[in-house]
Amino acid sequence: MKKKKLSKKSKRVSVILAVLFTAVAIYFAVSFFSVKKEISEKEAELNALVEQYEQQVAQNEELKKTIDENDEAALAEKYARENGYVKTDERVYIDITPGKTE
Repeated sequence: MKKKKLSKKSKRVSVILAVLFTAVAIYFAVSFFSVKKEISEKEAELNALVEQYEQQVAQNEELKKTIDENDEAALAEKYARENGYVKTDERVYIDITPGKTE
């Protein structure tokens, strides 16, 4: 009789332990994938920031070169042209060929 009671208790403990183990395993799996996703997002953010940094360094080098060459007028003209300005009496031609976009 004691063996039957003991085996029922041990089965109950085994089931509880199995459920507990499964719950802990699921928790760790979810945590792992959550952290992995967060790491991927941070790596993408880091890559974007590195690219932005490299672009800024290149722009700074260009500006330093312009300053060293005392060519501020050319720099001002470049920025003016990028913003759509033209010189007085200058002719501007716009390519209206189909399929071309700015």
